[in-house]
Amino acid sequence: MKSGSSSAVAFGTVLQAVRKRSSRNQSEVAAFFSPKLSVAAVSMAEGGNRPPKTEAMVRGYADALELDADALLVLWWALQGMVEEEDPGNERPIQQWWHQLEASPQLQIDHTQAEEWAEDESGRNDEKYVPSLEAFVLADRICKILRNLLGDTWQIDYKVHLGLSDPVDGWPAVLKIELRSVPEEGDLGRGQELIGSFACPEPVTRPVTADATQRPNAETISPDVAWILSSVEAMPVRERAAVAGFIHGLREGATLFSGPPQPPHPAR
Repeated sequence: MKSGSSSAVAFGTVLQAVRKRSSRNQSEVAAFFSPKLSVAAVSMAEGGNRPPKTEAMVRGYADALELDADALLVLWWALQGMVEEEDPGNERPIQQWWHQLEASPQLQIDHTQAEEWAEDESGRNDEKYVPSLEAFVLADRICKILRNLLGDTWQIDYKVHLGLSDPVDGWPAVLKIELRSVPEEGDLGRGQELIGSFACPEPVTRPVTADATQRPNAETISPDVAWILSSVEAMPVRERAAVAGFIHGLREGATLFSGPPQPPHPAR
């Protein structure tokens, strides 16, 4: 999960909402970790500027906030675009990239209705549009994951925000996921309270594998080389391609400026 990305902001919003709902402060969450985190680190994680990079760190936040660790991991991966799907032929669910998910008939209807709404809202010079059907499917899956994670005391849903196609004053279409608290039974006079909201992310690259930022086995490879390889593996696809192109250029340069060894000149 890349720092400052929409996925990181979304995950941080969930962490912050759960912490506030449980009446914990950031220092209490920081003190739960071993070794202890700084309050600044917790604050940056909630803001999306320093998201958990490994599954172990996600489990740490789950323990600190008294959440189911496996369920929080499912959310962490889904926000990066990798979603668990039940497979009737297998005991364990399979992992699917969000573009590969199938839309239910109801979601197809919802998307069509949103497109009709966008047409009605469009004028002569301002064309409104809606997020893709794939984004609707991902938002629906994330809402289901959040309901499983947070339980019945939360109301989880998403709202469509139309985009405007304009090269100067335009704005993107988003699906806004809202987390609301449901008042407990007997708590009269209180309605649902908005605790947090975030735009459903649309990851553009496949996420890296779990714990890819940790060093591989140093017994079989130099620690320095292992660190370089693991760092490259943790990069998004485009960054890895740029590194590969740079290395290819270095090899071409080495071939160009260092030709094959010449035979010695014959003695005269």
